[in-house]
Amino acid sequence: MDIVASERIPVPFAGDGAGTGPLSWGQQSVWQGMVDSGVSLTMTAVRPLPPGADPAEFVDEYGFYLSRYEVMRTLLEFTPDGRTLQVVHGSGTAGIEVYDTGGRHPDEVAEQVALRYTADVFDYEHEWPMRWALVRHEGVLTHAVVAMAHHVADPTSAMAMFEDLRDRDAVTGQPPRPPGLQPLAQARLQQTPAGQRQNEAALRYWETRLRVMPPTMFPAATPRDSGDRYPGRFWEVNYSSEALHLALRSVAARLGAQTGAVLYAAFADALASVTGVDHVATTITVNNRFRPGLAGAAGPMAQLGLCTLEITGGFDDLVRAARRRLLTAQKHAYYAPGDGDAQVARIGQERGVAFDLRCMFNDRRGEDTAVGPPPSRGAVRGALAATRADWKEVEGLHQLLMIHVDPHPAALTALVQIDTAYLGRAAAAELLRRMEATAVDAALDAVAS
Repeated sequence: MDIVASERIPVPFAGDGAGTGPLSWGQQSVWQGMVDSGVSLTMTAVRPLPPGADPAEFVDEYGFYLSRYEVMRTLLEFTPDGRTLQVVHGSGTAGIEVYDTGGRHPDEVAEQVALRYTADVFDYEHEWPMRWALVRHEGVLTHAVVAMAHHVADPTSAMAMFEDLRDRDAVTGQPPRPPGLQPLAQARLQQTPAGQRQNEAALRYWETRLRVMPPTMFPAATPRDSGDRYPGRFWEVNYSSEALHLALRSVAARLGAQTGAVLYAAFADALASVTGVDHVATTITVNNRFRPGLAGAAGPMAQLGLCTLEITGGFDDLVRAARRRLLTAQKHAYYAPGDGDAQVARIGQERGVAFDLRCMFNDRRGEDTAVGPPPSRGAVRGALAATRADWKEVEGLHQLLMIHVDPHPAALTALVQIDTAYLGRAAAAELLRRMEATAVDAALDAVAS
């Protein structure tokens, strides 16, 4: 049964900074994904509230975000010539919806609101890109539901916003630091000579890789329409391996590398084994906040990098090569996405191929250099029995193969998504098995020696 808001609490705001300009590169990258998928890629959170919560607290919190961050008071403008612009408003009024439970359980109502906020596409020209709701049960607030369209924030910037609120001075209400560089300012800097030099360097790097890499990672597959969603085509695998986690630490410690390079080498080696390619090329997600001045920047900052790795030599050499290639790909993942797309199309036409870059490796663990003594042979072997791969069919995907690696203190955990028209379930299972076995064998060899 659908639910309707009982009331809407106005949230007036005013903040520094207003104007119209192009989207930043990070925004452009996310926006293209939103257009391609037809959804807002909404980030939604449900927050249980303590007894005695007052609506005024949330008017204050929402008003703080609106006033401090230009992205929270940004609408989009679509021009007749096909451009998408950001329009930052200096003042206005937003609102918080209140939903009464009407006898239903508050958790159920909060979940239903969250599902609606996530599913409903934002009205980008007229709706502020942050939605707020409060759930009220018998006159008492029980939950807050917050949702943000992805073109104005990523998980890192969302956490930074919350930390700014949390760290406000108890007396003045002011946060301890100025806001990070806002997207309008980012876009202006990207148009400067220095920004254009960065863009040109990135495009040159992409060209060198595109000239030599295979056009697809699945050469044996027959291209299929992604809209052909026949039963059993799209799958997700929740994968967990304690043994792989320990093996990565062992090899990384021996080679003085980060575990991300070891993992990418093991993944690339396994992918080559199951698909028959000897030159692996994947997109990787790069958080550009490591760049000078962008650590606290507002808005989305992640863009796609292009990482390629020739499968030659022993595994140690492959790890060393992966370390270099990942760093180079990260360095050149800050560019104008439209220029990047044009580059891919142009070089594909010159080579007489159609590039399919829908093979993504996304390591979301951040910096992860192995510390402390490497695990023992017994620990690595003993952990193999705990490996799990739980399969679930899904309705559709936007990649052919995508691996999201998540932070975890004791295991390598990943969400693996596959389009079985390109990589069958048996081949995907073999890829995961080989990835683990390659790293484990390298770790055991190191322990033995």
